[in-house]
Amino acid sequence: MKFNAVIFDLFGTLVDDFVSSVGQMNAELAAALAVPIEPFMQLWRQTSDMRTIGAFQTVEESIEYVCGVMGVQVTADQMTKAVEIRLRHTRRALEPRPNAVATLARLKSQGYKLGLLSNCSIEIPILWEETVFANLIDHPIFSSRERVKKPDPGIYHLACERLGVEPGDCLYVADGENHELKAAAEVGMHPVLIRTSSRETGGEVLREAREWQGDTVSSLPEVLRLIGIASNPS
Repeated sequence: MKFNAVIFDLFGTLVDDFVSSVGQMNAELAAALAVPIEPFMQLWRQTSDMRTIGAFQTVEESIEYVCGVMGVQVTADQMTKAVEIRLRHTRRALEPRPNAVATLARLKSQGYKLGLLSNCSIEIPILWEETVFANLIDHPIFSSRERVKKPDPGIYHLACERLGVEPGDCLYVADGENHELKAAAEVGMHPVLIRTSSRETGGEVLREAREWQGDTVSSLPEVLRLIGIASNPS
């Protein structure tokens, strides 16, 4: 396969899925804000799409919105603690998967342009420069910054524009959430599903991963083999 760029999904691809820690994080948030946990968690889930599409450009805005709907006035101290909780859990979630850094570094050393497409809340771009990925990914695209999310074709075209490549020059590697692989193919990219044994594929969100018939890898180093690069220089 001949490509000039490789674009990666973030959660479930370069890092583990965030879902496993959400319950604990929300419990800590509710305690810090002194609000009932069940109504808070319900409202937080209901506003997930708003955070992903960039309705809130700071962590404080998202917390203020949910508390406002609940009729709760947050003190400055409570807000500081709540923001710290969100950022702490997000930092932990941004720890790279095994071989993620080595795979990106190998691709970069071979002259590939590297991109990222992530449906995420504003915490991710806020913390991005702290991560090990920041020096490896040439142009990350965050839905909350761009106010457009996968599978909208516009976000794929934006990634190509930032990288200076055509869609047909791009490999897109993702876990198949929200039909992102089909959308990548429809704009002209070559999609590859990363399927790991630890990832649950139930529900409509990951229906594409269950039914995918295209190219599949089970680990990030397999991406190198797929495009004909040795994982380690000889």
